[in-house]
Amino acid sequence: MQLSKRTQYGIRAMVCLAESYARGYLQTRELASREGLPTKFLESILSALTRGRFLTSRIGATGGYRLARPATDILVGDIISRLEGKKLLQEADGPPDELRPGELAVHILQEELSNAIGGVLQTITLAQLAEKVGQKSRSGQMFYI
Repeated sequence: MQLSKRTQYGIRAMVCLAESYARGYLQTRELASREGLPTKFLESILSALTRGRFLTSRIGATGGYRLARPATDILVGDIISRLEGKKLLQEADGPPDELRPGELAVHILQEELSNAIGGVLQTITLAQLAEKVGQKSRSGQMFYI
């Protein structure tokens, strides 16, 4: 499965917002700068996530975006569904009646893969993902004396 750039950027922004949740609102410019994302594209992604009630926004000098609820209450699968559309996680129709054994094997395999991916995405929260990111980034740091 390959996620679109829209979804990749959205997840990157959501992880950044999860890490900054206690500090309040982040402006789009700051988010784009932190993650190296194009500002205009990021604005459209953040707007979609706001309409999906994942984010709240505030206008003004102290405004920007922040998570609408704690990261522990946001499933990564829900974010992906919002940005990719329901078709990505949608269950496939049953196999047609007349399939060759090899075609049926491929259909069964695709169904199993889809179920496994959906299972992972519907169990991992944004907080868990952000925690894993923090662990990986801390363990990869080098300190010089």
